[in-house]
Amino acid sequence: DAHAAVSLMYSPTPFSRCKMIAIVAAAALSGCAIADSGVGGVKFRNIAHRPMKLYWRSPQGIPDYAGRVEADGGTSGFQTYAGHEFFWAEESATPPSPTAAPGSQHVEFTISEDQRVYHFEDNTTLPDVKAALTEELEWMDSYLARTGKVWVGTTWPRPPVTYDMWQPKHVGQQTFIPLDAYPAVGQFNCEGHTLENISACLADDGAHVRPGAAVQTPLEGLTIECVSVEPKAFKIVGMLTDFETDYIINQASPRLHQSTVGNAADARDSNTRTSKSAWLRRGHSEITEAIYARVQMVTRVPEDAMREGNVESLNILKYATGAEYTPHYDWSGDGKVSSRFVTTLLFLNTPEGGGATSFPKARMPDNQIGTEIPAQKGTVAFFYSLLEDGNADELSLHAGTPVTAGEKWIAPLWIWEPIKAKWPSKMA
Repeated sequence: DAHAAVSLMYSPTPFSRCKMIAIVAAAALSGCAIADSGVGGVKFRNIAHRPMKLYWRSPQGIPDYAGRVEADGGTSGFQTYAGHEFFWAEESATPPSPTAAPGSQHVEFTISEDQRVYHFEDNTTLPDVKAALTEELEWMDSYLARTGKVWVGTTWPRPPVTYDMWQPKHVGQQTFIPLDAYPAVGQFNCEGHTLENISACLADDGAHVRPGAAVQTPLEGLTIECVSVEPKAFKIVGMLTDFETDYIINQASPRLHQSTVGNAADARDSNTRTSKSAWLRRGHSEITEAIYARVQMVTRVPEDAMREGNVESLNILKYATGAEYTPHYDWSGDGKVSSRFVTTLLFLNTPEGGGATSFPKARMPDNQIGTEIPAQKGTVAFFYSLLEDGNADELSLHAGTPVTAGEKWIAPLWIWEPIKAKWPSKMA
């Protein structure tokens, strides 16, 4: 069948500075998704001395805007597939067409499985910029020879990860994390509450808990279960109470707006991400503070990585029936060391049908490819976007599968390494 395959490299964030590009392409598939056979971590590099625009061609040959790429080594990157056609155009070109600037090279190109960097150059390219690209490509070749893996990291050579990482041995492995000595991570409950009458549990400001109504109780501990070893992905059933999940939905509902793709001037609506979203910062209330503290304990990242200003706000998403978020990465080849490191997913309800989080490239037992985590209210999942040596994990490709009945509420929380403020963690 012919499907529209959309791949997103970088989920939108209010303080991201890199490009995120959505690529939509119709392709004939037989029994597999483009994400399964796609090419991840592709970088598009503009080494001309002026900004350029990048376009892809639809099967009908119609140009579609993929983004603006800055001059002198500016980079964009995303998941795509072999055979996908692109071209570079001048910013002023109307309608868009391949540039014919003097000395232009690699203007039109087709994605192949064995190439990850595609660059444009012309007579304006500066010698030192060209030399830097040559050095990078040589380094990538040496990395492949040493490790057998393609370098798709955010920059090169990126330092190794400084945070601790879980090292699961097999799918289904369980680890109990004792938490009884940490009262700050305790769970909140409000007896007799429903989503409709939850305001009775809240103070007059509508955000904080009403004393005597909602109560925080200590947690004995939580059990982490390995869902995938490659990529490293985990789930924790019952990490959130019904009251906490309903509280987040209640707080986010009046703040919802259409989710977008892209960043800054390139931000736009897209059928690649058909949800509505809202944001809640860590300090929104004592409930969000406790949830952030809980996430820090189970992911084992340093405490300073979870402080406001370093960690992202909670991104609450509502998916209606038929809505989805197609395969994408949470890291970006933007040339910066700092990157999203852990993606944490808070499942706020159980849809009537569909809505799982899938990992289409996961290497599973018995040579199976792909796995998924069902959307179950109160469950929290997390996975790593980076490998220990600092490379990005190509297998961390993931998607929010279509909601087939009812609606889905989920809240991603992204943790950076090094922290967003750009200095290494003091506790690492």
